[in-house]
Amino acid sequence: CEEAMEILDSEAQKLAVTVGGWFRPDQRGITILEQNGNEKQEAADLLSIESSLEEMAFMCQVLSRYSTFSRQTVSKDDSSMENSSSELQNLLTEQSLHYSTLETRLATLQFNQALSLATPQLIELGRPSLKVPSIVEDAHFVCVRAIDRAAGTRSERAVWTVGHWVTEVWGVDSGGGMSGDSVKGVYQALIEGIGCVGEPPVEQDNQNKAGQSTA
Repeated sequence: CEEAMEILDSEAQKLAVTVGGWFRPDQRGITILEQNGNEKQEAADLLSIESSLEEMAFMCQVLSRYSTFSRQTVSKDDSSMENSSSELQNLLTEQSLHYSTLETRLATLQFNQALSLATPQLIELGRPSLKVPSIVEDAHFVCVRAIDRAAGTRSERAVWTVGHWVTEVWGVDSGGGMSGDSVKGVYQALIEGIGCVGEPPVEQDNQNKAGQSTA
């Protein structure tokens, strides 16, 4: 029985390594993210990028779970078994690093879009006239989604990388610690008043025009 388990484990790990090597070329969203300096195309293909990252995160989770199962149930006395296990672990390390890099790139793209579209928003709880820039809620949504997906990979490296990006977004550093001149953290965006001033309501604008015409 142990010999049969070792054979099955070895074949399963070889198959996982092979399939993992096929994954990257087949993902259009990943290819788009890896094309630096093409933000318009990235913005137009957010759905395919999101789908690719979801699949990457799931693949990392499956590899991690099987690695844990293999270590706990299958003995590694044979050198060939150790080599196959090492290949699987290397694949997991590579995929988790690749995933976390692309996740932070997508989150940065979405955060930049939130900055460009930031407007004052009414707070649902509290005084009806109190408004805050939409960047606060949008940044929270982007960060929570990135952290949740990273946690699903069961990879400490991925969680640490994405978590580090999130702390930079919400940090008080003037540059947010983020790469790119166009990227600011939430704190710096609020200090600069991004999204604090919006277009006046239609009624108010009409009243102003009526007052000017009367005068």
